[in-house]
Amino acid sequence: MNYSTLIFDAFDTVVHINESKLPAYPIDGTLVHTTAPAVHDAYIEHFGKLDFDVFYRAFSQSFTKVNALRYSDLKEIPSQERFRVMLGILGHDASGVDAEILVRLTEAHMAQLRQAFEVRTETVQVLNWAKDRFRTAMISNFGYAPALYATLDHFGIRSAFETVVISVEVGWCKPHRIIFERALDRMKIHPSEALFIGDQLYVDVYGALNCGIDVVWIETERQDRLPEQPPKPTYTVRSLSEVVPLLEKRNGLR
Repeated sequence: MNYSTLIFDAFDTVVHINESKLPAYPIDGTLVHTTAPAVHDAYIEHFGKLDFDVFYRAFSQSFTKVNALRYSDLKEIPSQERFRVMLGILGHDASGVDAEILVRLTEAHMAQLRQAFEVRTETVQVLNWAKDRFRTAMISNFGYAPALYATLDHFGIRSAFETVVISVEVGWCKPHRIIFERALDRMKIHPSEALFIGDQLYVDVYGALNCGIDVVWIETERQDRLPEQPPKPTYTVRSLSEVVPLLEKRNGLR
């Protein structure tokens, strides 16, 4: 199979998250790397002082609750709504919270999270190689599009992608067919023309295969959620850099 288009997952495929760069806070006797201190500071600005341990429990519970909702029907939930849930847990009238406060909490979280983002040298090399030989796109599950666009700009790689499709802008998360089909529609290609590259068996491999797109799975033990019957990737590699020799052999490229 010769492919015309490579579609990349964003996080832990192109943009890696180095959690050790996040602030560490002792939670139940264990140091936890988290963005919560930055969000706590933003919370205090609007609502006044609150013990951090109390705040952190609501911060953590809101993440768990929103993730469960996302997985239940694959509808994306914007980051602002996650923090509306958090405020409700803390006893605020969440339905009446000003939208600007939700944006402020979200941006505090994202600003801290972006400090942990990394784009490796090998990733840039692969993107440069791919851009000269294929059409390229990105599909990402992410709840706040401005932060992803800013990250791609910061690392100078946004131009590596003809289009970037983000779940919060589509309304649906991987592995739902809609988000993959949105990318195909934007690129005006058939599923057989694309090769998806990602690290998650459920959202990436199952999602792409279910849409008729071949997949390179970057094998990793770090899985958000494993399907009952793990799908079989079209190709399996251990690192993104292995995609280059794989495709040089498959497509006869140099």
